[in-house]
Amino acid sequence: DGLTALGVFSELSVSIYSKKMQVADHLQHLYEEYGEFVSKNGYFFCYDPPTITRILGELRNGGKYMESVGPYKVNAIRDLGEPSFDSATPDQKPTLPTSKSSPMLTIRFENGCVAQFRASGTEPKFKYYIELPGPPGVARNVVEADLAKMVDTVLEELLQPTKNGLIRP
Repeated sequence: DGLTALGVFSELSVSIYSKKMQVADHLQHLYEEYGEFVSKNGYFFCYDPPTITRILGELRNGGKYMESVGPYKVNAIRDLGEPSFDSATPDQKPTLPTSKSSPMLTIRFENGCVAQFRASGTEPKFKYYIELPGPPGVARNVVEADLAKMVDTVLEELLQPTKNGLIRP
């Protein structure tokens, strides 16, 4: 995978340099055309695996998933645990593989934000990946500020770290 990526990046670089540009210039052009894209990935330590199972169970709410998180409206939910669920497919079944032992919950919001939660398979961690695409023309620092507010709300409301004994690194 790394060698393939190196080859593709090398070809891209040659193409960009032939236009008297730098890779950073090309990236900036992409941001201007498509918007900034920011992410906040992290984890909480959780030394009690049943806690993660309980949190995910509360989020599943017997199949009645949340419609919003704070002021943020949910657009779609994909649950790759058991029972599996995907609100974006006609039959509400995920097209991705599911796993009872290593579930992952993905929440898509109307503003384009995507939040994913899963337990680490090798460490006592409850991981999250939250990303937000900004519209073209909106400065990166504005998109970062929007994401920071959303991350705080999503983590506090959904994971309730203090109540659940989740430990920040």
